[in-house]
Amino acid sequence: MTRDMSGAYRGSIGTGEAFQNNVGVGAAIGAGAYVVNYVLVYLFVMIDGVDYEEETWKSVGNVLYNAQFVDLEMSGGGASQTYNYLSSAASSEGAVLTSTVPELVYNIAPVVVLLVAGAVAVTRVGSRLDTVSAAVVGATIAAGYLVLSALGTFLFEITSEGFGGTTTTAPELVPAIVIMGLALPLVLGAVGGVLGNEL
Repeated sequence: MTRDMSGAYRGSIGTGEAFQNNVGVGAAIGAGAYVVNYVLVYLFVMIDGVDYEEETWKSVGNVLYNAQFVDLEMSGGGASQTYNYLSSAASSEGAVLTSTVPELVYNIAPVVVLLVAGAVAVTRVGSRLDTVSAAVVGATIAAGYLVLSALGTFLFEITSEGFGGTTTTAPELVPAIVIMGLALPLVLGAVGGVLGNEL
């Protein structure tokens, strides 16, 4: 397959066709990337030695959102505040997040996973694409990543009882959808798709 003067590969599929043919597979790869990111963050939390007293899996889920630039909202008693586990970096047991695994690693790992996911989506096409089509195919990972990012804001909600009544903590919904669910997988998936297409 050869490139023409516009940089497109002769015989490659068009952008619309690339999207339609690959959005299902891209969504599945995006969902897989979300799970991989959760597992990596869980591993980082364990390496840091942080032991959340209860509902560890939910607390780790919240760290996953913090690692992707989404703050948590804690609300109760008619008031609310936002915070980030990685910047406050402490647990009730005294162990500190980022004490062994640097905060940058928490932030970079999801970026790398999304880049790889975009590249994997493109390699599944089985033929060389023009740059725009490769970016579109890579960006299809956002379909699956968005759904799980939105669901996670409810799944990882933590409810606790205290002297002030019931307090709930969960990732902020709008940033979870806009930043984590859309912006990151669209941009990084597209870049990964272009890079994967060139390899």
